[in-house]
Amino acid sequence: MDASYGSEKSNLQASRVLGEFFVKHLRNFAKRVVYNYFLRDMTAASLELVLGLCALTFGIVFGGVHWIQGLATDIPTPLGTIMLAALPTMLGLQMLLAFVAFDVANVPRRPIHVDLPD
Repeated sequence: MDASYGSEKSNLQASRVLGEFFVKHLRNFAKRVVYNYFLRDMTAASLELVLGLCALTFGIVFGGVHWIQGLATDIPTPLGTIMLAALPTMLGLQMLLAFVAFDVANVPRRPIHVDLPD
């Protein structure tokens, strides 16, 4: 959809502000997660987030290292090593999905501000 400004021309270029937009929203997301799940309240979602990120990172890094090593040496990777990479990856993804489900369902139940009668 083209924007119409009358006789004026827009100086906005989406490609220039896209990086700044992404970085600022990522920063605000990180602040919200830290404040809501670690400073204000420790819930099961806090544990799911930390353990899920650790398990996912371990699985991807461990699996990637052994995959590259197997490609370089042309030696098949043992099934136990593959499962040692696959299991934490799947578990980490499940825990992150549980965190996202908790975050989406986490709606404030009471009003922030209540007007008291005079």
